[in-house]
Amino acid sequence: MLVGTNEAAKLLGISSPRVRRLLLDGRIQGAYKISNVWVIPLKDGMPVLSKGKRGPKPTWKARGREVMTCIHVNRTRISPNYKRGENQPVLSVKHGSSNQYGYEVEVAGPCRVVYRPEQPKDCGAKVWIETLSPVWVA
Repeated sequence: MLVGTNEAAKLLGISSPRVRRLLLDGRIQGAYKISNVWVIPLKDGMPVLSKGKRGPKPTWKARGREVMTCIHVNRTRISPNYKRGENQPVLSVKHGSSNQYGYEVEVAGPCRVVYRPEQPKDCGAKVWIETLSPVWVA
């Protein structure tokens, strides 16, 4: 059996403009147009709709900038360890805004050692290790 847009709208319980939108999107299976009239086939007394995609289409985001990891020895923690017999970790690992202290650091990939006495880091370090590779702190 074949029906028009108004009859299909009543069967589906939606408005006829919505049926026309579904037809234009190609979501009603087997429907075709004869001059200005849409002809919609019925299966088991109902038009067959294909699934639609909900929500907006995804947009690709630019890849985030890689953050350099900086490793250096914190001198302010060495003297209390030596003078007072404390055992504070002295290796500082800075990645983005986080700072982690440890006794051992393992770099899984290429890295470079930088010495810049004329341009020290904000923390005062003049020698440090830079890497984009993963770093494990123990």
